[in-house]
Amino acid sequence: MYFIFATLRILAVYRHYWPDATPYARLLKAILEEQVREGHQVDVYCSQPGYNDIQISRQTSKEMINGVSVNRISLLPERKGWRLMRLVNSVLFLARAVWHATVRRRYDLLIANTHPPVLIGFALRIIKRLSGAEFILHAQDIHPEGALLAGDLKSSGLSKLAMAIDAKSCNAALRVVTLSEDMRRTLLDRKGSSASKIVVLNNFALESEHSQADSIDRDESPVFRMLFAGNLGRFQSLERLLNAIQHVPQSVPLELTFMGTGSQLRELRRLAAEQGGARVHFEPFQTPDAAIARMRRADLCIVSLAAEVYRIAYPSKTMTYLAAGCPLLTVVEPESQLAGEVRQNELGYVPTSTSPGDIAKCIEFAWLDRKRWSSAERAELTLRGEMLFGKEQALLTWNRLIHQCAQELGVAAQSLGALPTQIERQAA
Repeated sequence: MYFIFATLRILAVYRHYWPDATPYARLLKAILEEQVREGHQVDVYCSQPGYNDIQISRQTSKEMINGVSVNRISLLPERKGWRLMRLVNSVLFLARAVWHATVRRRYDLLIANTHPPVLIGFALRIIKRLSGAEFILHAQDIHPEGALLAGDLKSSGLSKLAMAIDAKSCNAALRVVTLSEDMRRTLLDRKGSSASKIVVLNNFALESEHSQADSIDRDESPVFRMLFAGNLGRFQSLERLLNAIQHVPQSVPLELTFMGTGSQLRELRRLAAEQGGARVHFEPFQTPDAAIARMRRADLCIVSLAAEVYRIAYPSKTMTYLAAGCPLLTVVEPESQLAGEVRQNELGYVPTSTSPGDIAKCIEFAWLDRKRWSSAERAELTLRGEMLFGKEQALLTWNRLIHQCAQELGVAAQSLGALPTQIERQAA
């Protein structure tokens, strides 16, 4: 006899749901569709696609995608550089999400990414107070600590207020899901944090919607192709890479490509031009499929974090690089969980420090070591990445988490003669 929990009414709140171009859109889609398969009723509240100015055709305002009911709203026109308009749209989106979740519908459980920072947690607390719905906060990064590190927010009364608001939101959550032990320790450093609420569950690799065979183009080019794909912002400290390139001997025929956009793009272009950047190239933000195809052709894919950022973020590009079979150059403090995982599992290279000189030595070593990464070894690298960051295992853990939440919400179990859920199948 199997015991299956009654259906939960779940709402995910996130502006950029699939087919929008943000990587989290695909991640959330996989998590929610798994919950549909587990028998839950799942809705999404989002906006029309428009992430990073990628042009995607307007979607219907309401549709069912693989069992997930998607509700899309239109917001005011915005561009990536329009910071004030983006803030206005964030507030407008959250206000309408609160209305949807308290007046138009009723839910048992909400799931939300920590975007927009601080504000999303405050909105979830309002929904909880008005409707009684509990929530899971999916902390992809931690703010306002992140804003303080990036220099977007100065240590002041405002930062203390933001910290107090977000800490209260985390304490009000049924669970806070974060990506690493480093991030967990940052949350626990907050006054009054509850260790029992914090769950470490890393993201999984994004999958290309096209076959790997169609995308691989591993030619015998003598050029050593290095790729950084993603946000070109202050969290990444990418100017260190440009400085490091200056220290790599000219005998190393390297090519460094920055694929993406962000607040530091203009400065990086200026620095590359000043340094006679024949080795450095820039490409615009790409769709996930296009980016994955480029990763498969690269010799080295770069993960770079500014000082202390490993405490508030874990770059999910790590998993996607590995799924594409590309070894990593991980420019981050050696004591971080990320650096330790790369070293222990032979996922690529970690400089002895984050200084330009040590980064350059590491790049030169990787070039000398390049023949190690045969097609067979890159396939093995993908398997090692799957063992660490596998989608199936991650979704199973999400199932267990939702199952625990259902118990704590008091959803009564029923004795049914139906097929077991994935959790029960695994336990068997």
